[in-house]
Parts: sequence; structure tokens; C-alpha cells
Amino acid sequence: MPSKAALIAPGQGSQRPRGLADQPASAREWFDRASALIGIDLWEAGSSWSEERLGRPSTLQPFLVAWAVADVERMRATVPELGGLDYVLGHSSGQNSAMVLSGALSFDDGIRFAYERGKHLDLGCEAELGTLVALAGVDEELAREMGAAAGLQIANYNALDQFVLGGAERAVVVGVEWAARRSVAAVVLRVNGAFHTELFRRSDELSEPLIDTLPICESFTPLIGNAAGQIISTADGLRAELSQQYTRPIRWLDALQTAYDRGVRTFVVTGPGNAMAGLVRRFGKAQRERLRIVRLNAPSGEAN
Repeated sequence: MPSKAALIAPGQGSQRPRGLADQPASAREWFDRASALIGIDLWEAGSSWSEERLGRPSTLQPFLVAWAVADVERMRATVPELGGLDYVLGHSSGQNSAMVLSGALSFDDGIRFAYERGKHLDLGCEAELGTLVALAGVDEELAREMGAAAGLQIANYNALDQFVLGGAERAVVVGVEWAARRSVAAVVLRVNGAFHTELFRRSDELSEPLIDTLPICESFTPLIGNAAGQIISTADGLRAELSQQYTRPIRWLDALQTAYDRGVRTFVVTGPGNAMAGLVRRFGKAQRERLRIVRLNAPSGEAN
């Protein structure tokens, strides 16, 4: 049976200041189109804004959608897999990009949704300063032990030995100190808030009417959800995935496992950064199989 292909879009934390230097000038049309919809110059944001300013969800979330679409449209003629994708996955806010790339939302509707939900997340970032910290080379038991010791929640289940914990900034400081005493590698991430924790309960509640009225298309390429690695092929299923999205953790390992179990052996990765490709490689090693990765954000595509 021929292998299947899935497209992956990253979320917040994948960007870096002035990262649009990686994009050709031809990509600007997508950023300009998105900018006209929300009144923010996204090309300027990605070219010169500071890390904290670019990381504001109401800016960054539509920015990532524009980046993902620009990647796909630029590479569509040269990456055959883009013509017949079996599944689309979005990591965290990458689900905004995934919805557009799957055909569940139009580009314009996807940008508007990312912006409006981003404004709700802005409020969560402002209500209490929080952040995320990544742990590598640990098991779930140790991640939970650190969470209990520092008052943090597991926000991402990224791999069998990689977790992200989140909470108030003071709790993250305690967690990093706890990790250092146990020689555990802990890296504070470049994000503006403790996404996927209870700190965003109010933000998620504010987004429910927005989700309920989202103009989802009747048919689209199936997505794989963050909630439980579930297949999403209906509007109701997509609304369930989006509901309380930033309060519950990301089950990314489950999402990759579902794709693998369904026959996916090629992962096409879009958006800025290399984190998603790295997680696919890590997952492949656990399966004792070398998975094919095509990075659209490399200058001419990159296969592994």
C-alpha cells in the first residue's frame, strides 16, 4: 500500500524576530492580503518588530496563517505531495493554518478568526504573566513531578521524552530551578503566555461565540486534532477541537501516532522554524522508522 502524506503547521513559538528574511518577496502578497483584513502590517511585523511585540497573539496568529499559505502556494508546483494530502495537522495555534490549508476555512475567514481569537488570548496574556518551559529527555512521571513541585501544568505532550509545562512566571522560575537541581534540561520558550493551561480559561470562554459562528466548509481534507489525536472530518468535530483549545494540553504525540497508524510516512512541514520537523524525526526514531520530511520553509524544500 502506498504511503500517505500529511501537512504540519506550527504554532506560537515557531517565529523569531525579523524571520521574514527567510521568505521570498513573492510571499508578500499573502501577508498584505491578511494585513488589509485586520489592519496590522504583518510584513512589517515579521521584518522589524521585537520578539515580544510580534508574539502578541492577535498579531502572531494571523501572521502564521499567512506564512503557511505563502509556503504552500510557493511550493505547490514542486512538491507533489501538496496535490494529494491525506491529512493536515496544526500544532496548537497552527490549527488556524491547518483549517485554511485543509479547505475547512477560506483564507480570509481563517485570518479573521485567528485575529479575533488572538485578541481573546491577548487578554489572557495580560491578565497574569505566564510562560512555558520545555523539558527534554524525561518521562511523563518526572514531568508531572516537576509540575506538582512548582505549580505548573503539562501543556504539551510532544514526544515520549519531551514535555512542555506552563504557568505563572514565578512558578516557571521555581520549575527551572527544580530541573537544574536534577540535571534536567529545561528551556523557557519564546511565547507571551502560558497557553494550554488554566490561565486561559476566560480567553477560551470568550471565544465560544466566535467558534459557534465560524463558517466551516461542508467538506475538507481531514485534520488530526490536538485534543486526543482524533480524526476531524466534520464541522461539529472541528468546533469541538477549537472549544477550550487553549485550556487543555496538546496531545501532539497522539496526533502523530494517529497519522502514522493511518499510513502516513511523509510529513510536509510549513511555517517558520524547525521544531515540527524535529518532533517528527523524534517520533520516527521511537517507531524505528525513518520518516520522510519535506520542509517547505527551507529555500528549495528539504527531504529527509
